[in-house]
Amino acid sequence: MNKQMNTWIKLLSVAFIACWFTSCDDDNPVTGEDIQEEEGYAYVDLGLPSGTLWATEDVSVDGSTFFAWGETKPKSSYTSVTYAYAEGSDKTLTKYCTADTCGADGFIDGLLFLQPEDDAAHVNWGGEWCVPIWEEWQELYDNCTWETVQADDGTFTFVATSKLNGNQITFPATGAMQGEKMLYAGNGSYYWASTLLTSNCMYAAGLSLSPQSINLKEGKRPMGHCIRAVIPGDRVSLQAIDLGLPSGIKWAATNIGAISSDAAGLLYAWGESVPKPRYDFTNYTHCEGSPKTLTKYCTDSELGNQDNLTRLEEADDAAAQVLGNGWRMPTAEEMDELMTQCTWTVGEIDGQKVWTVTGPNGNSITLPLVGTMWEETLEFDNMRGFYWTSDLDEESCQFGQGLFLNPQSFSWGNGFQRASGRSIRPVHE
Repeated sequence: MNKQMNTWIKLLSVAFIACWFTSCDDDNPVTGEDIQEEEGYAYVDLGLPSGTLWATEDVSVDGSTFFAWGETKPKSSYTSVTYAYAEGSDKTLTKYCTADTCGADGFIDGLLFLQPEDDAAHVNWGGEWCVPIWEEWQELYDNCTWETVQADDGTFTFVATSKLNGNQITFPATGAMQGEKMLYAGNGSYYWASTLLTSNCMYAAGLSLSPQSINLKEGKRPMGHCIRAVIPGDRVSLQAIDLGLPSGIKWAATNIGAISSDAAGLLYAWGESVPKPRYDFTNYTHCEGSPKTLTKYCTDSELGNQDNLTRLEEADDAAAQVLGNGWRMPTAEEMDELMTQCTWTVGEIDGQKVWTVTGPNGNSITLPLVGTMWEETLEFDNMRGFYWTSDLDEESCQFGQGLFLNPQSFSWGNGFQRASGRSIRPVHE
């Protein structure tokens, strides 16, 4: 993730900052008309492209602004022992887990975002308030200028000024909680995003602020970080890339489970929506233990229960189930349009082999070559890419149709075993 966190904020001189920060209210670009309320809590419109509205203060309960990720009340100690979604250690997660190595007794649920009942902003403030997703933090980060302000007592405040309308919000240097100890008070702050990091699901995404730097950064879930609530705008617009395709279909900027375009994300069997440590027909949802005992999406009576379904229903579409909000897996026709209507260029991003796919309008997406899972082995990592569509193979219902990538070419994949774990790049109407 370091490549996403390489923007540094220069510390202004103390004398200049103190003068600027204590200027009169008439100089403040946020007017009374800009500040509005939802459920009694103030927000400011920063003119962001998605329409997201940001709260002007941190979520606070009983005078405390610290929350473990996914918890809705402050507490006196923030450790894995006291964490609501672990059984006493980092390797015993009981919710929001994408890897059996982190889950209690191999537990995996595949949840990638905080559910409403675990969202401290929504639970405590109500209405449309919620913890921002990763992309909302990224949008704020990219569309604001950031300044570090030091008060006479030496404590810091971080000021974000919209590049779009000049409105501002401030973030106090509240610090963070680890165990019973407060860290960085007056000198820095850490804020949660609602987005789990699937590369290590003991961590969630967020923002780190200090006098030296302001970074998009992960945080360990049991720690006590702050929450700055949002009223979401058009969240689809934060992820959907319009390539100018004839169909009008928009493609996601990342794979399911990834927070950067070159990251692997999660792998799924065709027709399943939860990742797992082993991929074969012995644990495949839509069969009874073998490739000739298919229970759904079967066009051959010799291979199972013939129902002649050839396209995934919404209940079996990983993008629809994991992301919701109109996202789904691409059809074979949509994948073919991507292949034939775009310009494809192979390259690398920090050592990760990728194909950059540029649409007729000049916009592009990146498809990393992250391999496939069969049984318990990740095969062809950084050598080949395999991307599911929502359609069965036309020759045999034991297979699903998909895109095949290697550093030399891109083509339709042959023999994509339905039970294997492969990447999904979602689409939106």
